Amino acid sequence: MMKKSSCLFLSVTVCSVLLSACVSNAVGNALSGYKKNGAQIKKSASAHDPMLALTGETDVILVGDFFPTALKMYEILQMQNPDHLGLAYMTGSLNVMYANAFVQGPAESLGVNEFDQQNAEFERAKLHYLRGRDLELRFLDGRHKGFSAAMLSGDEEQIAAAVAAMDKNDVDAAYWCGAGWLAAFSLDILNPDLIANLGAPLAILNRAAEINPDYNNGAIWDVLFNFYMAAPGDFGGDPERGMQCYEEELRVSGGKTPGPYVTYATAVCIPQGDEQGFDEALDKALAINPDDVPATRLMTTIAQNKARYLKAHKGDYFVQW
Repeated sequence: MMKKSSCLFLSVTVCSVLLSACVSNAVGNALSGYKKNGAQIKKSASAHDPMLALTGETDVILVGDFFPTALKMYEILQMQNPDHLGLAYMTGSLNVMYANAFVQGPAESLGVNEFDQQNAEFERAKLHYLRGRDLELRFLDGRHKGFSAAMLSGDEEQIAAAVAAMDKNDVDAAYWCGAGWLAAFSLDILNPDLIANLGAPLAILNRAAEINPDYNNGAIWDVLFNFYMAAPGDFGGDPERGMQCYEEELRVSGGKTPGPYVTYATAVCIPQGDEQGFDEALDKALAINPDDVPATRLMTTIAQNKARYLKAHKGDYFVQW
């Protein structure tokens, strides 16, 4: 019986691989929204978004348990068809999303007596951030020859020339590339390789914001706001530029996403010792109804969970007299 079961499993596996090889381009197109050459597939207004099953969910634990399976499925498809730029983009974005929502986020709530575990989780998050960054660079390389080499060169002129060639088809990949890159740096700010190329993700994100300033309810502005407010001046920090990004994010989101308020509470109020502003920002984040924007229910719920955690641990950030 064991031998028959093993043979059946092997046969099914072989058939699945062969079938995947035949339809991988079609599957890649359908699952990524991009063609093999990186051209975005236009969707009709009535087309259903399969990702809504994840992004529209409010049960964070359910999505968190499923996410590794989805991530590995995309990685398998991407490895079967490594030249499909759409699969590179999608797999990269899922790595960054997973690192942020389900690795770094939970690790930040660990107590001081769990430092070793927290540090290990931060290393895991950094691994996925950089894996995602590299896949997005592969996408951008496929559309603009020599792009990643320019980004990793540390040469400002090469970087500027490369990002100038970006267009609207590159914004998705640019967002996830820059977000993953800067997130990895935030977890390892003394890493010489990340420091040496810090201008690249900033150039990518600023160019993406220039092409599509309203992208994803202000997501690009949120990443830039957080960086400019948190980074030391020697590394590119710029509070004035950060507040400009914050205002842009509020304009784009229309106040319907909690991200700007949570970032404001952590990036502005905590460093300035502004306890009242901290409370007001988090209250605004918690007042948002996740159902107002169904496509972002998951990220709204995650951001609001973080807001609740911050409120519950306010004493860790402000001196209580």
